[in-house]
Amino acid sequence: MIVFMNNTYFILSNKSIAIERLHICTWDFIGSKAAFEIGIEFMPNPFVNNVEIKLSLPFLKKTDKATCLMGSLIRDDDNCKFIFNDTIKATHPINGDKRNGAIVEFNSRNSLSVLPVKKLNVEDGVCSFTVDNLNQTTKNYVRLYVQTTVQNIAVVKKGIAKTSYIYDIKVNEKRNLPDHINELLNNGFVLCDKINACFCFHVIPSHYNISYLNNNKLKNIRILESEAFNKYLPNIEKMENNESLIVFNKSEKATDGTHTFFSEFEKETIGNKQIVLAIGANVLCSLLFGILSLRDWEKGTKWYEWLPWEFWLAIVILIVLIGFLFVPWKKCFVE
Repeated sequence: MIVFMNNTYFILSNKSIAIERLHICTWDFIGSKAAFEIGIEFMPNPFVNNVEIKLSLPFLKKTDKATCLMGSLIRDDDNCKFIFNDTIKATHPINGDKRNGAIVEFNSRNSLSVLPVKKLNVEDGVCSFTVDNLNQTTKNYVRLYVQTTVQNIAVVKKGIAKTSYIYDIKVNEKRNLPDHINELLNNGFVLCDKINACFCFHVIPSHYNISYLNNNKLKNIRILESEAFNKYLPNIEKMENNESLIVFNKSEKATDGTHTFFSEFEKETIGNKQIVLAIGANVLCSLLFGILSLRDWEKGTKWYEWLPWEFWLAIVILIVLIGFLFVPWKKCFVE
């Protein structure tokens, strides 16, 4: 098993390719395991018809599931619009069959050949795949979705009043290369360090607070369009309205091919649920102390006949508080 010492992501290939745009997206779902998306847009090369790519991702486990998203992108024009933020003129299946991919014509940018990946394989720390029949006249694009088995891709720091989620993402940082990367470099692979622009998106629950963002790389923050997401990935996760924020960062023209992003988000841990627990504990303790005054009730009389109405009110309040914590409709009242 590979042991990772940092949060650096590496992209390697068996042939030299120039990446025009790299899309990275982390998904922090409420109540579910984290997910990761990566999209690679690379320039046409008349000398390269196929390529093998390896992604080194520090959180990756052999049990994680990776999926090619070509089918989702070209299935509906709205899905391409959701990802590329541009309207679609036309979509042309490659060789008349969408299983081979499709050339997508946009209104405001150049066409893209959206291609399938083959031989997709996931190991501890490394995801590998091949791309065949690269288009020599348009830029090529592949996109993967990885469902992880970890709760968070971020580094989580828990405190008394809040929990911090730190995303420290570095792409192709060559300082202190891990042993498994050196091994790949010695076996015919090269770092894809010609990355013109890197886009980093973080999708986080909307009740998180933004603690720190790099203003030089921050482009915008908005509410995730839940309807568009549910159409884009209908079998992955269902998003409710106003459930998540999407934070968009961009890094361009790094001279050394390295792109870095640092973001920190916070979640208050003293919230409605903790307040309800504190009130419930207080009511319960008051009831227990109050029992002392009821121990000398008249023999032959049921204990509940001696309970004053204040006790009954306290018991009802306690039951309601327990209901808020454990019954399915508690989400209406607590986070």
